[in-house]
Amino acid sequence: MGTLQGSGLNWDSDNKYTSAYYGNLGDATNGWYIYVRALNDGIVPLGKASDSSTPTGNGNVIQLLKAIREMFKREDDTHTTLDYGMPSWGVVNESLTAGRAAGDYGPVALGLAGEQYQVPTPPQTATSAASVALASISSTAAAASLVIKASAGTLYKLTVLNTNGAAQYVLLHNTTTLPADGQVPAIALKVPAGDSKDFHWPNFGRRFTTGIVVCNSSTFATKTIGAADCFFTADYK
Repeated sequence: MGTLQGSGLNWDSDNKYTSAYYGNLGDATNGWYIYVRALNDGIVPLGKASDSSTPTGNGNVIQLLKAIREMFKREDDTHTTLDYGMPSWGVVNESLTAGRAAGDYGPVALGLAGEQYQVPTPPQTATSAASVALASISSTAAAASLVIKASAGTLYKLTVLNTNGAAQYVLLHNTTTLPADGQVPAIALKVPAGDSKDFHWPNFGRRFTTGIVVCNSSTFATKTIGAADCFFTADYK
């Protein structure tokens, strides 16, 4: 049986009260702190200012609290090897609104491959913010080309109807006006004979730094304009 702690009071070198049993345990630098009984009658300090160890000893609560604190980083903290941390889990959920309401906390939504789930393209609705909503443009009749945007922009979707009896190429140019034949396109696509096809650039779109112009062509490496036999529709920003 261990020695019982006395009930009388004493004080240490910093004039902080202690029990009669522990007496003066201050070190004149860090002052007095609480001591607890540990395994085999050992004495373990709690809260010593110079204590920087992790909780591997007997019953040191302050060390444990310090280790827990290390799992949480302050803004702009620099990463170091063997940092403590907590994993952030997401939930596989391909509907961003499922189980949520405006103002709710919620887990990160993941796709089936574990990727962070995002809306494929910005919404195009009458209530969308101007910074998000897409613009649309279409041919007014059968055409060989269409200036989608006469300035820098981003293309998200292009639909092409080819009424020609043969497959033909569709070229996208980073220009503000239809270029002359022989120009190299930014993108070359192909649409089957008598068919329509959708081309998508989801998430971030396809950026054009000067302008966005689409045309048909009988060649793919350079522009050779075809007949006015296509109908173009584009969603862009």
